[in-house]
This record gives sequence, structure tokens and C-alpha cells, in this order.
Amino acid sequence: MNYKNINGVSKLPLNEQVYRTLVELITNGSIAPGTELKEQHLAKQMNVSATPVREAIRRLASEGFVETVPYRGSVVRMLNQQEITEAYACREALERLAIVEAIGHLQDQDIKNLNELVDSYQSMDDPTDIYESSQKFDDYIYGLSHNQTLHNLLGMLKGTISRDKKYSAANVERRVEIYNEHKEIIRAMEERDVEKAKEAVSKHIRNGRKFIENKG
Repeated sequence: MNYKNINGVSKLPLNEQVYRTLVELITNGSIAPGTELKEQHLAKQMNVSATPVREAIRRLASEGFVETVPYRGSVVRMLNQQEITEAYACREALERLAIVEAIGHLQDQDIKNLNELVDSYQSMDDPTDIYESSQKFDDYIYGLSHNQTLHNLLGMLKGTISRDKKYSAANVERRVEIYNEHKEIIRAMEERDVEKAKEAVSKHIRNGRKFIENKG
């Protein structure tokens, strides 16, 4: 068993540090799909006990990075093309509706807030931090829609989408594209141009889907 480029973990909380390390290694390809994640091997290389490793693997499984395979244990999942196709089709339809309803409640301060959220991850390096900042952008728009049912439906897609967003956050080129795509969405919102905003959302989601499909 060979886990490449795994550094020791020194900061608290340990489970979060282990989780972030594993996310980065999985999303950047250092730990390939099909790799078995053995708690004791990982714990030894990270210089931690098995408990934070176990907690991190459990979290990775809940997010769709890891699956349990009979006689092997926890294994890094292959990306499922059918799952990606279905999830992104649903996401595009729902987020186009979200942007329309958000524009209907939009205030000037919201534009400022959205720009600040997008700009905040320009100086970040950790894929998890970048993902979380990007997710706040999406959540802000969902909140502006004032549609809780819509928000709940998007939450049902969270497993697949959040996993894929972390893959995107780990790729420098895709991060730049996401920044520009978010800015395009904000400009359309500021102009209160519903059709332009819907197309900007579709472009962003389709580009994300293409990136993930190319990784499969």
C-alpha cells in the first residue's frame, strides 16, 4: 500500500485536519479511485491515532468520496457518469429557478455581499476553504429566492454536488473559471437581466459538469 505525499498532521482538531488532507489527496489524484483506505496505514503516515482517520473516512463516505466494498473495506469511489448526468440536470433546472426568484428580491447590498464572497477565495489555497466559500455564494442566492422548498430540493443533491465542487476547488485552472463565471452571474443579477442570469448559471453548471466528466 503506497499513499503518496501524505504529510504529518499537527493542528487541532485532528479529525478536520485528516479530513482536509484526504480530500486534497483524493481530488488532486494522489489517492486514485479504487484505492483502499486502511485506517492504520493512514494513521501511521499522518502520525495520528486511528480515531480521527476513522471519523474522516466516515465523513468522506457521507459525501460520496468513499464507498464500502465487500472484503476490501473503505475504497475511493470511481465517478459515476450516470449519477453526474442526473445530478447536474436537476441542479441546472433548480438553480435557474433560484436565480430568477433571487433577482425578484435583490437589493444593492446583496450585490456587494456576493462580490465579497467571490473575491474572498482568490487568496485561498486549501481546497476545502475554497469550496466552503464558493458554497456560501450558492447558499446566499438560494436564500435570496425565499423558496424553502427549492432550497430543500437542492439540498438533496448536496452529496454529489459538494463532492464535485471539491474536485473543482483542487484544480487551479477550474478555480479561475469558477471565479469568472460567478462574476458573470453577479453582473447579470445587478442588471436585473433574468435571461442573462439564467444563461450565466447554465454556463457555470455545464462547465462544472464537463470538468467532472473529464475526470471520470
